[in-house]
Amino acid sequence: MSFLISEKQQEIVAKVREFALEEIAPYAQKWDVDEHVPREHIQKLADAGYFGMTFPEKYGGKNYSALDAILIIEEVGKHCTISSRLIVDHNFGAVGTILNFGTEEQRQRVLPAVARGEKLMSIGMTEPQAGSALTDLTTAAEENGENYILNGCKRWITGGGEREYTLVYARFGGVSGADGIGAILVEEGMQGYRSGERIPSMGVRGVRESEIIFENAQIPKANLVVPAGSSFGKLMSAYNGQRVGASAVALGIAQGAVDYAIAYADKRQQFGQRITDFQGIQFEIADLTIELEAMRSLIYRAALTAKNTITNRYESSLAKTYSAKKAVHIVSGAMQLMGGNGYSRKHPIERMYRDVRMFGFGGGTTEIQKIGIASHVLGRSLPQHRDS
Repeated sequence: MSFLISEKQQEIVAKVREFALEEIAPYAQKWDVDEHVPREHIQKLADAGYFGMTFPEKYGGKNYSALDAILIIEEVGKHCTISSRLIVDHNFGAVGTILNFGTEEQRQRVLPAVARGEKLMSIGMTEPQAGSALTDLTTAAEENGENYILNGCKRWITGGGEREYTLVYARFGGVSGADGIGAILVEEGMQGYRSGERIPSMGVRGVRESEIIFENAQIPKANLVVPAGSSFGKLMSAYNGQRVGASAVALGIAQGAVDYAIAYADKRQQFGQRITDFQGIQFEIADLTIELEAMRSLIYRAALTAKNTITNRYESSLAKTYSAKKAVHIVSGAMQLMGGNGYSRKHPIERMYRDVRMFGFGGGTTEIQKIGIASHVLGRSLPQHRDS
């Protein structure tokens, strides 16, 4: 596979960099402190064309490739984790599920509104007792005339209570295991649906993480996106693209941290010379660069497998596993290059360090990704339930 970036892609990235330096970087620290990103900024991301860019033009998109989107996410991630995550959420994952598996009516109704920034999208998967063991989820959907009645609780929902749409994974008709799981679109204001308490987090503080609760919530049958029954693989395949997007955010954070630290170190004087003139520092810069390029190769390779935002599971797991681990190490190394100043909140590295830690579990733990990788290598399913 060739990772050569085309001239058009280089122009796209240059334009994104200009936008990020003007509209994102000056405010990233404030959003972290305030633990809130204004809707006006989110709208600017949509107006710039960064939401729904992977959609076909007939749904308000640009028909960009997954790699095009990944390049944009990476560039934005250098300056602000929150903004880059918003771009991921509105090009992959839940919106990718609707694009690939939803009805035409759902695509026409939902996707253009997302691309315009009028409606924001969350995904409701995790529950108090169903995280990595997602097939243990208990949120229940039961048929009732023209509706499904939804009951249950979701936890760690990114954007919970702040977004108009949530694609909810639920158990239909009481059927156990993966065969009983489908996905239904819940909309803000629907009877019986509410957000719970916010979960205070270490990093990525500008995006609300919360519980969402369903108490006899009435959801129209027209909002059923993926029916239960041999469809769990579809749901997870659509989420693979989200994982590659998340890996690109981690890459952006890591690259941004290294860029900032090198610029600092190249000016910092100790013992009568720039600290970048010391061989030990030069070795560290080389090591960090090698790790960054290895991350980039795995992420770009995974993006190149995409078909309509759906990426190959094995390639996605390789990218996410390596990126989650190495990004933390790289940002820590960048902090070390700056010494005590890297630990100060006057510089962005400490925020980047807090942000990057979440990629080891957000969107699927590293351990679960490793099981998927081992399953691919061994050529057989590796069930983890005690009674399997």
